[in-house]
Amino acid sequence: MDKFSIKEYVNKFALSFDSINEDKLEELKQEILLRVNSSKQIFLIGNGGSAANANHIAGDYLKTFSSAGINFKINSLSESASYLTAASNDVDFSQVYEILIDTRICKGDLLIFLSGSGNSINLIKPARIAKKFGIVTAAIVGYLGGGLKEIVDIPLHIDIQDMEISEDAQMTIFHYLKQCLYDELIKENNSSTKYKKRTNDGLIA
Repeated sequence: MDKFSIKEYVNKFALSFDSINEDKLEELKQEILLRVNSSKQIFLIGNGGSAANANHIAGDYLKTFSSAGINFKINSLSESASYLTAASNDVDFSQVYEILIDTRICKGDLLIFLSGSGNSINLIKPARIAKKFGIVTAAIVGYLGGGLKEIVDIPLHIDIQDMEISEDAQMTIFHYLKQCLYDELIKENNSSTKYKKRTNDGLIA
């Protein structure tokens, strides 16, 4: 078996972004901005590695923008093991997110799906019914895009037949968007003093 280098992996990852629609990426950024300093919320959902990414993104954005005094209501609905296991046991796993439409996720909110295949039934179901409740939907998907690519309002498709790169792309997109949003919403000198000490000055803080 030929050796597969880290540089080859990174190159494959970088090339996968040739398929992304930058207009859709800008559209997602604008939808996020619409909900800053408003009563409307942003929700992320996914399964497995995508669920972990949803948790990371929500926590990262919440810390960064809240510490700068910005009202940024972002949530990962994948973070509660108690809820997910109870709903799976008492209702059905395919409905764990669907039953949150028009209860937790309401009109005017933004619902973002993270998925490798775009075909997970517990993501397809809420995507199908969200529109009738006035919920804007977006998805970051790999492979062929699956059903989510065809259903949501803002599909971001990374055309790559690789689950790991699909999940890497989710994080890269949100880290990129975070830097764009930071530049628009927060002054350069408003970052955390502790963060600066740890990263720039090498001090324990």
